[in-house]
Amino acid sequence: MAGDQELPPLNAIRAFEAAARRGSFVGAAKDLHVTHWAIGKQIRLLEDWLGVPLFERRTRGVALTDQGADLLTDVSSALSRLTSATGRLRGPQSARRVSGVVRVNVLPSIALRWLLPRLSKFQESFSNVEVKVSTTSRKLRYVGTAFDIGIRSGVEHGPGIQCETLMPDRRLPVCAPRILRDRPVETAHDLRRHTLLHSTTTRSAWVQWFSAAGVPGLVPVRHLELDHTYLQLQAAVDGLGIALGSLPLIEADIAAGRLVCPLAAPELRDDDYQLVIRDDRLRDPAIKAFRSWILAAAREPLAGLETPARRNPSAGSGRKRTRSAPERSR
Repeated sequence: MAGDQELPPLNAIRAFEAAARRGSFVGAAKDLHVTHWAIGKQIRLLEDWLGVPLFERRTRGVALTDQGADLLTDVSSALSRLTSATGRLRGPQSARRVSGVVRVNVLPSIALRWLLPRLSKFQESFSNVEVKVSTTSRKLRYVGTAFDIGIRSGVEHGPGIQCETLMPDRRLPVCAPRILRDRPVETAHDLRRHTLLHSTTTRSAWVQWFSAAGVPGLVPVRHLELDHTYLQLQAAVDGLGIALGSLPLIEADIAAGRLVCPLAAPELRDDDYQLVIRDDRLRDPAIKAFRSWILAAAREPLAGLETPARRNPSAGSGRKRTRSAPERSR
């Protein structure tokens, strides 16, 4: 067993995870019920202990450095395992005592491809909590009080709501394995021989990916545009072409072999997926249970399986990352 002298300052690790998740020292301070000055002190302590900067301080909030992003991956995984282990020891009695209703409003693509495949796990643990799922692409400030928790792409600002990062949106070309048999894709240039799939609001994403890949202006065989992201991804599963897929939304398809990522880089970054909670519902036991569960679920691969990027974090090391244009109607 490693000695205590080899462990980082654990309070600082907790402060780091909260600040990284919230993108703000102030937000982390609210979560941990301390001052933002105390969060800053813990972060500086951890940076001094590691000898590397973890955050870039900005006018509004903070952003992870590359070293900070790497550390967050391992810290999130460790905290997730700790949550699972202590949850097993606590047993089901405490979960059964929690009751109530949780109204979750999410983007349609996230509902179909991320939330619903995982929701049975929450219901198994919290059998007395009723979850009502609704979908819309509208900003949550226009939804009013018709939700308790929401999932959106990008931070939403508005009175009476708070945001925290749920998971990053990382994108790579994805397709059904069978379409690569006759037309393999080994470099970005090879995409010219394929149909590229788009959703209505993501047409510019391929342009940005081509630029990052060093093939600006590449012209494919054809384009196929669909109304929604979930239709675009289903078209990829059905072998209609190659999509630029959000890795969290295709995790189950990758694990099952329905989709593959023929190229490991470059990785396009869109706005992180955010968990939005109404302030007046924060103390409700059912809301607190759902928030804790979904944050833990976002740290773990579906059904214990891993995407290629998670299996080999060093794949494409040094690759250029770029952010795509905002996507809202998903």
